[in-house]
Amino acid sequence: MLLATLLMLLCLLASGLAAAPAFAQAPAPAAAAAAADAGYRIAAGDELALKFFYAPELNETATVRPDGRIQLQLVGEVRAAGQTPRELADALKRAYAGSLRYPEVSVEVEKGFARQQVFVGGEVGRPGAQPLLPGLTLMRALIVAQGPTDRAALNRVAILRRDESGATRVIRVDAASQARRGADDGNDPPLQPFDVVLAVPSRISRVNKWIDQYVRRNLPVNVGFSYDLNDNNRRGD
Repeated sequence: MLLATLLMLLCLLASGLAAAPAFAQAPAPAAAAAAADAGYRIAAGDELALKFFYAPELNETATVRPDGRIQLQLVGEVRAAGQTPRELADALKRAYAGSLRYPEVSVEVEKGFARQQVFVGGEVGRPGAQPLLPGLTLMRALIVAQGPTDRAALNRVAILRRDESGATRVIRVDAASQARRGADDGNDPPLQPFDVVLAVPSRISRVNKWIDQYVRRNLPVNVGFSYDLNDNNRRGD
């Protein structure tokens, strides 16, 4: 069964990448375009322009440190990595509420050093981050990760994705069925910035617990992979 699935994945690689050569060598999107995207997540190395509408003396440019934080006047250290510019602006508004009468602030990414990425982990040959190139789908990401191991349960692959409210959505995909259907059936899910794809081990019975433990131990938060998997903040399909 696993051998057949691997062969189907290789067929997807041959057909899908041949049909979309840009997938293999497309450059990372420009920083300005990425920052304009509502899904852009701040990461280490980004330069942020903070503008206070009613307190311009606090305006400044801050660089996100490797630990994902920035140092600001009045409030000190603030976590920035993993948030969208709008989410960070909302957090700063709350942080400055005790110091400013009108804590209205905007956040813009002046220089975005982080490429938009996805993370593929669990039971795959080469777990890790991948650049989000044009046309990247679930099956192609698994192929780039050198396919599933013989311990993977391909009928319960999980995609972790943040929605606009910041809640974590867990999307479950039967990748084994997808491989049998082929690359062109239109059902291979396209990936979004900072999606996390996890090939769950077949021996695991408590999938949600395994996902939670894997995320906490393995995700590189400082480059944008930051997920809150508390039960009150997780949504599943």
